[in-house]
This record gives sequence, C-alpha cells and structure tokens, in this order.
Amino acid sequence: MPPAQYQLVTLIPAYKTKYIGELLMALAVQTRPADLILISDDSPGGEFARALESPAYAGLRAALPIEVHQGPRNGAYENFKALIALWAERSEFVHLLLDDDLLYPEFYEQHLAGHGRGRFSCSISARWTAAENGMPIRGMPVPPAVKADPARLLALDAGVMFTTTVPECKNWFGEFSNCILTRETAPLLLKPEFEGVSYAGLWDLGAFLAASLVAPVLYIQERLGAFRTGGEGHSAQLMGKHMKAAHLGYSALALGGKRLGQLSAEQARRCYAGIAPALVQRYGGQEDMQVFAQLLFRMAAGEDAAEAEFLEQWNRFLASHQL
Repeated sequence: MPPAQYQLVTLIPAYKTKYIGELLMALAVQTRPADLILISDDSPGGEFARALESPAYAGLRAALPIEVHQGPRNGAYENFKALIALWAERSEFVHLLLDDDLLYPEFYEQHLAGHGRGRFSCSISARWTAAENGMPIRGMPVPPAVKADPARLLALDAGVMFTTTVPECKNWFGEFSNCILTRETAPLLLKPEFEGVSYAGLWDLGAFLAASLVAPVLYIQERLGAFRTGGEGHSAQLMGKHMKAAHLGYSALALGGKRLGQLSAEQARRCYAGIAPALVQRYGGQEDMQVFAQLLFRMAAGEDAAEAEFLEQWNRFLASHQL
C-alpha cells in the first residue's frame, strides 16, 4: 500500500443547501483542520455546488481545501460509496460528514489525539441530539456502565459493541458524522453486510460493529457534535423507506451477528422480540411491513425457519425499495 498523502480527509455527501453556512463554519473553526474536504454533490440539479459558489461563502471557501465533484444521484448510500472511491485511501483517517450535522471546534483535534494513543479501528465521540435549529436537546442513551466510567477514553471490543446495541435495539453511538474511520476500515462501507446479511438502513451502526471486528473502537466521552432532528432528514420521515429499513435493520444485525458468533441465539431473540411490537404499532397498516411483524414474533420464539424466511423477505424489501 503506498503511503497516504494526507492525515485526515473529510467526505461530505452533499444534498441539502439549507445548512451550507453552518457546515463551512464548523469546518473552518476546527482547532485541527482537515487536510482535504471532498464534496460529492448529489443534489438533483447541482444546487449544492451552485449555492456553495455564492459570494456569501467566498471567505469560508477560500479558507478550506475543498474539492467538489458531481455525485451519482442514485441514493444517499451510493453517494457514500462514491466518496470512498474519490478518497482512494489518500489519508490515514477519514471522516464522513453529513451535510446537516454539527461539529464543535475540537472534534478533529480530540479524535486524532485519541488515535495517537494506540491502534483503533475507528473513534466515536459522544454527541447531542439537537433541534432543527441546532439547539442541543438531549444526549444519547449511553449504557449506565459507560456513562459512570471515569475514563475519558474507552477502548471497546467487538463483544461490547455488539451486546450493548443489537439485543437492546439501541444505537447509542450515533451516526457517521461523529466517527473517524481509519484507512483500514473506511473501505468496509463498500460492503455493508455480515455473513451474507445486509444491514442496509443501519449503515452507521453496522459499520461501527464491522470496524470493531478489525480492532477495538475508541469511544470519546465528550460531546463533540450534534445530530440535527426534524427538517428534511430521514429520521423525520417515519413512513419513509429509510426509517422502515432502520427498524428492520436491527433484526438483520441480530441475524448477522448471530452468524458471526458475536451474539447468542438468546440475544438475537431479544432483538427480534423488541422490534416486533414496534413494527405492529408503527407500521401495522403498511403493506410492505406486515409480513415482517409476523416473522419477527416467530423469530423471537426461536423458529429457525422464520430466520430464513426473514432473510428472503428482507432481500426483497431492499431490492424493491432500492436500498
């Protein structure tokens, strides 16, 4: 492998123009700036690139090492993969920053300092959940043992990563925006699956779990950013395909984790039992979700045949929804 050209590259899958000013400012005020910022403009008519060229942002643009490329315009995750290809392993560390999330000034400095302490597959910092206007409103549902640990930096192995998330159906880590991947683990985004089970819909948590199989994950117990809720994000569209896939994705992670040997049969059943009632409550009237509620109750009861049926239906769902 040739030597990396940069230490840190930021990848921005761009679509929304609403938060460009905040996005550029967050990158400009980093106490340790990114060495290169690659933007893949996935907006339908190139609106993001045109807005970026506005005179209002000239000063911020001039202060940042930005490259803009046209995106594939074939869905958000395809844009993620396009950015990985554009990055081409040019740096030791890579940050996938969504265009509506918020970074605080010491984000890069603290992540890189943490990586300097040992070999980690990625680093994940705590973050706030914020209102659409960026105001922090709550923290993540961090496990009590983690929250009470006095250590500022924690090294988490695959066992901890899988068992504290999937059986409880809780992603307490967050999204790609509060994670720094290494040159070794960033390519994992190109194949989001465990043992033939896709975890589309929960790409972020799946990637974190996949990284933990390579080396421990560094968890930074400081809130160095915020996830914006509401507005135009997928999390605000409960009936959209991405939120449906996110619900089903926990069961996919449970099945994949069980096949990997990272989860016991009982832990997988606990996940299925936790998701099934939510599917009935939220999606009971949705034709594309009805079969899954029935299957998950059977899976929770320990029917091996139901797991095989789930995987078949899951693959059909992903194909029909182009996920």
